[in-house]
Amino acid sequence: MTDQEIHLRQSASLMRILGWLLVVGLLLLLFVYPPGFMWGAQPEGFPNIGPAHPPSPYDGLHPYLYMLLAMYVAYGVLLIRGARDPRRNVALFDFGILSSVLHALVMIPQSLYYPNEHAHLWSDVPVLVAMAVVLWVWYPERKGQA
Repeated sequence: MTDQEIHLRQSASLMRILGWLLVVGLLLLLFVYPPGFMWGAQPEGFPNIGPAHPPSPYDGLHPYLYMLLAMYVAYGVLLIRGARDPRRNVALFDFGILSSVLHALVMIPQSLYYPNEHAHLWSDVPVLVAMAVVLWVWYPERKGQA
């Protein structure tokens, strides 16, 4: 097996793993990480992660959370499907890299400006940057090209 074939298999595996993490992992995180489910609330005994998000008119179930979940779960489903042929679905890598970098670049100044958004600097932003780096490293056409 050539280096390019090995790298392509690794790209497919990454797509499956990342896809399942986005689909199942984010949904489970709602229940494991209480502020995720109760956006705007600080559960008793939970470490202080900064000021709470502004209250939602729906008892902490902030619509912002569901919008992000829907987007990332959809991306996860597409990654799982695209893992059958990573080379033909390279746009999923492009989208993941570009959207993660842009999302992080938007969140950094907002996190510094808005006091209730500081926690994003050590949670969401590093995860988005890590996701972009991982997708960049295992990009299907990255190795074995002349």
